[in-house]
Amino acid sequence: MASRSSLVVNAHVHLSGSRGRSAVITNNVEYIATREGADKSATVDDLRRSALAKRMGLVGYCAERPGSTALFDQDGAIPLRAARRELEKADGAIATVVLSVRRDEASELDLACKEDWQRFCRRNLTPALAEAMDVPESSVRWVAAEHENHPSSKHVHVIAWSSDGLFDSLIARSRLNRARGALTDAALAPALAAEHEARDLARSRTVEATRRVPAEEIDVALPPNGRISYAHLHRWHPDVARAVDTAIAKAESKHPEIKEAGTSYRESVERCAGLKGLEGVARDRYVNDAVRELRVRQGNALLRTIAPDRTTANEREPIASARLDDGPATERKRMRTLIGEIRACVTGKDLEEARKAVRERRPIPESCLRPCPSYALSMAKAPVAAGKALAKALVSATENSKGRKDLSDEVGRKAERVLARALAAAISAAIRGDAAGIVLAPAKTIVKGMIL
Repeated sequence: MASRSSLVVNAHVHLSGSRGRSAVITNNVEYIATREGADKSATVDDLRRSALAKRMGLVGYCAERPGSTALFDQDGAIPLRAARRELEKADGAIATVVLSVRRDEASELDLACKEDWQRFCRRNLTPALAEAMDVPESSVRWVAAEHENHPSSKHVHVIAWSSDGLFDSLIARSRLNRARGALTDAALAPALAAEHEARDLARSRTVEATRRVPAEEIDVALPPNGRISYAHLHRWHPDVARAVDTAIAKAESKHPEIKEAGTSYRESVERCAGLKGLEGVARDRYVNDAVRELRVRQGNALLRTIAPDRTTANEREPIASARLDDGPATERKRMRTLIGEIRACVTGKDLEEARKAVRERRPIPESCLRPCPSYALSMAKAPVAAGKALAKALVSATENSKGRKDLSDEVGRKAERVLARALAAAISAAIRGDAAGIVLAPAKTIVKGMIL
């Protein structure tokens, strides 16, 4: 089964003037192109690119017929002599990289053949190499060949350099780790998608099994008025919500299919967290959120069983706190205001520290927010509550959204978003309990998360 260790990335740098660099040009490129096991088969993508080049009259674009060379690059099949000529003209250092996966996991990762490896390399190698070599993506050049000669693994040999010679030093460990993480995320994407599907199926089975519990087995006394949903009961009628939780636990003990499906769901969630590379607080939060979501769905399934015709009451619900209105438009408006404050106040060393934390996937230090007026006002009103809210929100910098690494300008944008969410959390914690707003100082009032 695929895991974070499924893709192995080994890299070696040959500095300019070294004997190793000369050996790469004279021997290594020929070795990976011609040795036994190098796959010279013509892929559909190579044939398509070659036909397109001929139609466009690109003489020399594909000087060697696809199927006669094992080498390929970002644009298609490339002959050995052309690759060697480019390497001879290149300045700076040359990196040799080997990407390998276990043979029994290759199909699960969609890396089972040359065409799969070409697709993977052309989609992911350039940004990862740019990160590792600390050069712009536009200057990254690479050639690769897939080998089938190892009995227990499938692997690709890559030779990379920069077209402008900017890459001329050893690769920093932190940069190599970020590049390796980006390639691992990309390689595990098919396995993660399959695991997401398995998780959703297990969740559906759990909820469906809960829905089949007979009404006479559910001992829950519902309130006479108000909405009937688990979230509503949890907020306004916690005793009833606890009774629903107890009913779910009894149903699991009496109906083994519910417990079995729920166990499968939790195991799948744990595997998803592992494939995402989540650790520590971020992993615990991911798993706990998934378990809570399942509990809400199960609770709603039981409530529909015992009160299928119950409608929402029209009575006005009491206001418990000065929380922000829900909705994407309100959220965007609030975030624009707070991001503006972040851009105006968080600069220089603090901003660089926030970006560094995002790149390294660790919590952003709270000290980065100290120049912001909203931070000072929130901490002055409720230092303990605001501090806890800040700590929880700043941990979101450790998450890698949508399975992609944050590179280049995206790092700065994510840092701004995390800091803005942290400010919003601190403000909400400071004003909780007062629906109208809290006067903290003359002409300084926080109302529903906005500074006036």
